[in-house]
Amino acid sequence: LALRVLMEAGIVGAFAYWGYQAGAGTGMKILLAVGAPAAGFGFWGAVDFHQAGRLAEPLRLLQELAISGLAAAALYAAGQHLLGWVLGLVSVIYHALVYLQGGRLLKHP
Repeated sequence: LALRVLMEAGIVGAFAYWGYQAGAGTGMKILLAVGAPAAGFGFWGAVDFHQAGRLAEPLRLLQELAISGLAAAALYAAGQHLLGWVLGLVSVIYHALVYLQGGRLLKHP
């Protein structure tokens, strides 16, 4: 659970940092620092994979890896190369541990 919290906090921070660095002018910096994490987590929660049957778990894994990968790439692109690599590594370790321990990303409703 702690690794999941660390990963999700890292994703929010990565998108916010990238947004702030990418913005031109204070207003745009703030808008992107708030909007980029909101868009990332909006995409995360927008799809109900339970309807996908056997493909639900693999699709959820792909979605989570894509979002965490984009966040890691955003950090890297914003000049935080080491933190980008660390976030990517934390995501891979977390997801590997979930499956190695017999867990699932999706809980059955």
